Amino acid sequence: MASTVVSATRKKAKRQPTVSPTEIVAEYAAAKSRQDIDGALRVCREDFLLDTVPFGIRGKGKAEVAAQLRVFFTTFPDYAATLEGQAASEEVVTAWGTIRATMRGPLGSFAPTGRAFALPFSCVFPLRDGLLAGERFFFDLNTMCEQLGLPVERVAAELRAFRGEERSEAPEDEARAFAKFTDFWRPPLDPERLGGLLHSDGRLESPGLPATVGLEAGKEAFRSLFKLMPDFRAELERWSAAGDAVFLELTLRANVGGQELRVPAVDRFLLRDGKAVERVSFFDPSPFLQALRAAAPR
Repeated sequence: MASTVVSATRKKAKRQPTVSPTEIVAEYAAAKSRQDIDGALRVCREDFLLDTVPFGIRGKGKAEVAAQLRVFFTTFPDYAATLEGQAASEEVVTAWGTIRATMRGPLGSFAPTGRAFALPFSCVFPLRDGLLAGERFFFDLNTMCEQLGLPVERVAAELRAFRGEERSEAPEDEARAFAKFTDFWRPPLDPERLGGLLHSDGRLESPGLPATVGLEAGKEAFRSLFKLMPDFRAELERWSAAGDAVFLELTLRANVGGQELRVPAVDRFLLRDGKAVERVSFFDPSPFLQALRAAAPR
């Protein structure tokens, strides 16, 4: 019932909400627990700010928040929040309860452990014009890592590196040279350039595609990709490094059937002697797959 009322009144720029702020938060939390990103963002402003405090990661705007949630749900596909209480005014809601999830996908450079966590949490939600303006999300990172079987010090270091707060463990010139990954994408595209980035036994993983092992298999995978989408390219937004790990934040772009696609992505590389021994890419492949199906001959 709350969802129907919120949807019917959302088109008004400013309104007196016909449902309470706590009902809006409950709708948002329920959608996230279903991994329904669109459903959660329907009750949010376009400039919604998601601040995951223990990770130190903030996302601003629906597109950036959606990309972050896709990566999170890849790691924790059964994430669910149980609300146990809320306190509200007209402009702010504070909610608390328990979050539960199982680590089924990688978290940064850490392989899935298959273990679960159950953690108390609290969230602060500012509201404007009857929509959520943000979520400030609190839980205990140390307890999460203990329950998942992860080394909290290394997890915290990777998060700092991802935020660009430390690079001292990696040679600065090596990390900067590797950050020129975008040279690989200079037209005309040439899979042979992969030899300058990847070891002969290097492994490549991308969502929705079989993993490849070995430089030649990686080159062939890129040849197949370029046949499907000849103008497929990646634009480097920012990068960070810690030890043997390098993180690249990218925007993947392609024109498929006259449709210009832009998909945010994060690539995590593990280095050995200045080249990658592994690259794992995190992004939502569905925009590309849907466009390719639509453009396929009938």
